[in-house]
Amino acid sequence: MAKKEELQRLTAEQMFQDEIDALIKAEKNPIPTGWKMSPKSVLTYICGGKAGRKVITPKYIGNKRLVEIAISTLVTDRALLLIGEPGTAKS
Repeated sequence: MAKKEELQRLTAEQMFQDEIDALIKAEKNPIPTGWKMSPKSVLTYICGGKAGRKVITPKYIGNKRLVEIAISTLVTDRALLLIGEPGTAKS
């Protein structure tokens, strides 16, 4: 991994580590095998909300139902194919 000074931009996991830690600490729902938090906490991380006293900033502004469907697809070990115009952050 590159040194912090060499990075152009931190990864989302690095930028929002305090939010991830708060979600994991406040976790009350079942966690799927191989995951670090429940699907509900993943939804909160992506769409925003609260974890204890910590405010979780939204990373996606749009149709929350689409995020719910994507998470439920991933938790069932199914493939998730995102389609759309080039440059619309599908990867």
